[in-house]
Amino acid sequence: MGTVTIGSFNLEHDGITKNPRGGGHFDKWWAAHEVLAKYPFDVLFRQEMSHSGADGGRLLYEAERLLGMRGFLAPASPAESYNPPGLFVREDTFRVTGVWPQEKEWWLPPCVVSVKHGESGVPLQLASVHLSPRSPERRQMEARSITTWHRPAVLLGGDFNSYSRSGQELQPFPDWPNVVDRSHQEHRTRGGGESDTEPDRILTAVGIDDIALHAAARLGQADALAPTASQYPAVARRQGHPQRIDFQRASRVLLPALRKFEVIPLPEVSDHPLTISVWDTDAFMSGLARQPIFDYRLAETVTPAD
Repeated sequence: MGTVTIGSFNLEHDGITKNPRGGGHFDKWWAAHEVLAKYPFDVLFRQEMSHSGADGGRLLYEAERLLGMRGFLAPASPAESYNPPGLFVREDTFRVTGVWPQEKEWWLPPCVVSVKHGESGVPLQLASVHLSPRSPERRQMEARSITTWHRPAVLLGGDFNSYSRSGQELQPFPDWPNVVDRSHQEHRTRGGGESDTEPDRILTAVGIDDIALHAAARLGQADALAPTASQYPAVARRQGHPQRIDFQRASRVLLPALRKFEVIPLPEVSDHPLTISVWDTDAFMSGLARQPIFDYRLAETVTPAD
């Protein structure tokens, strides 16, 4: 039985350890990629690729070599927050058919790539996203932009800087009146007291579902809902106990193909863990074939089989 393996990883500051006198070193970047290269990823979503475009894309191309995958980097984000997402594709599995730069309405523009599985004519949209760390209102707008990618099927991973509204989380929401970091409270709540779950609500409403939640609810993998942020004790003391803010999401028709979801902490290199989803290849392809596509030439919705 063949499988498709999808990873998503926010490598803090692209693995650079800064020197107070300027500059720094990339020991964490190398250590992270030694770990990532051990997994048979068909797609790897990356966030905080802050330095990967520098020096002619030196780190991006080095990552391609180490991973054996083709890399893509999102457009430049605002000068005060140059921290773009990117993604990698194993071309033996997915054939790249398009790259779609997104710039308007985004604090950190996503990396969006169209692919087809092997020689199949069935399309899939891949996206690595990092929603605004500062504004729940902007995150809501960004989530609504994601809904426009939903024809054909979409598979995405990223840091959503917001929470699940499922009620199934392993940790309760932060106790906001007692959170020390008041800026964090403003960044992650609506009105100062309501934890921001709007991106999750918006995407679930259109059928772009939380893969980890499906693994926990349907496959009995409770650890799939492990927290992914505020993991360091010093951060937790300021921002409240750890929360799950890193998600992989997929069009609902793909979820029957899911076989496993893992959350793998890598505290030696990043404040976010690696998430991995594993899918049955045949069931994954069947799901793609069931996803409706809007054909603008016919002005109607069709399925790939049509």
